[in-house]
Amino acid sequence: MIADFRIPLIREGIEQADGINRLARIIGYRSRIHPAWPLRQILIGRQPFPIDRLEKLAYFLHYTLDEILRYEVSSQRLANEHNDRALKSNGFFSYSV
Repeated sequence: MIADFRIPLIREGIEQADGINRLARIIGYRSRIHPAWPLRQILIGRQPFPIDRLEKLAYFLHYTLDEILRYEVSSQRLANEHNDRALKSNGFFSYSV
């Protein structure tokens, strides 16, 4: 499942960055009020990961972009990938949809 890769990947980034807002800033989101809003939307499957942000995340987590892109899906399939179960199994109870 794509959610079973995407969600743990973002969780790993949050843990290494010591927070979702800090991770969002590391990968290039700059809003002062809600820097992590787009990242939260990506986490729950409501929007795709922009390739430039994904490159920064891959670099930050010491992955190659090719490793991550093996799990690429179209945005139409994104919302249908068992997000709720994957979110809960990775400790994101407050993000469940």
